[in-house]
Amino acid sequence: MKELNNKFKENLLLGTYLMLLYFILLNIKNIFAMFDGVLSILNPFLLAFCMAFVLNLPMKFFENKIFNFLDKNKSDFVKNLKRPLSILSTFITVIGLIVALGLFVIPELINSLATLMDAVPGYIKSFETLINQYVSSTELLQNIYNALMTTWQDLLRIVTTFLTTSLTGILSTTVTITSGVINFILSVILTIYMLSSKEKLVLNFKKLLFAFSKKEIANKIIDISKISNYTFSKFITGQCIEAVILGVLCFIGMTILSMPYALLISVLIGVTALIPIFGAFIGAIPAVFLILIIDPIKAIWFIVFLLCLQQFEGNIIYPKVVGNSVGLSAIWVMLAMIVGGSTLGLVGMLIGIPTFSVIYQLLKEVTYKKLNEKKVKL
Repeated sequence: MKELNNKFKENLLLGTYLMLLYFILLNIKNIFAMFDGVLSILNPFLLAFCMAFVLNLPMKFFENKIFNFLDKNKSDFVKNLKRPLSILSTFITVIGLIVALGLFVIPELINSLATLMDAVPGYIKSFETLINQYVSSTELLQNIYNALMTTWQDLLRIVTTFLTTSLTGILSTTVTITSGVINFILSVILTIYMLSSKEKLVLNFKKLLFAFSKKEIANKIIDISKISNYTFSKFITGQCIEAVILGVLCFIGMTILSMPYALLISVLIGVTALIPIFGAFIGAIPAVFLILIIDPIKAIWFIVFLLCLQQFEGNIIYPKVVGNSVGLSAIWVMLAMIVGGSTLGLVGMLIGIPTFSVIYQLLKEVTYKKLNEKKVKL
């Protein structure tokens, strides 16, 4: 009788799992839509967490190096000013860097566009001269004319379609931009709260963890969290150092090659290099445009120079600087970037290296523990 009851329970459990699996597969689209809805609601919180994690690094610098003298004051009110002053200094520093970069880059781009517009009539006259000099075939001119007319008709059709649907598009864009601005403001507010109350939030998380899980599991999760925090912090620091090195090397190379806008382009390359490996190529797009207006030949040489610099950075500087900061050798850094980029794209490239480093550290601990248990020395 007892065996029948056990078999009945097993079959009932199996049947429940099968029915649940069938329900999930039957409503897979609705489930994904539900997850998308949940993620859209949590977007401000996730963005705030990422911003708080990154801004926590300069905030700790201000707390420990700049405003640490406040700890010696006898007044509790003055001591409690250390955190708000550090948060305020962090935001002022970040906003100041962004504004300074904008004021530095945007005027140069505007001047370059103005130079391009002034040069357009000369380009058109040179093109006409080239046509008159090398093209004498009436048939070829007729083909060019027909191609231009076809292109013009297609352009008119596209413009007409755009104008008929522009009202809906403008409304949708306005709603999207408004929603994005509101979410960003909410994320900034949540970021300030997380930074100001990070110790309290961590303590509450530990209380929940120990209350609803076994002590061993809770301790293991806390250990993994500490390793993750240390690794991701080191990764961000290493990424910033690597971006500075790349910007300096770019400036030195452009100065030696007598290229225009050396300082501006080097700053642009350095900022975009915060994106692992391919960030410099993103910065190269406006850089090539700026040089192309001044000297097309030098623009070609700049592309060659940047390709060489990118190879040097990707194979030597990046694995050494970032790899050492997260405790990975060059081969593992390259593997982490490839796997992360192929699975999650740009996000995978950003978090792939520190995530791989955390896994590497945990696997290393387990491996040495197993070897010690077996009393194996290698």
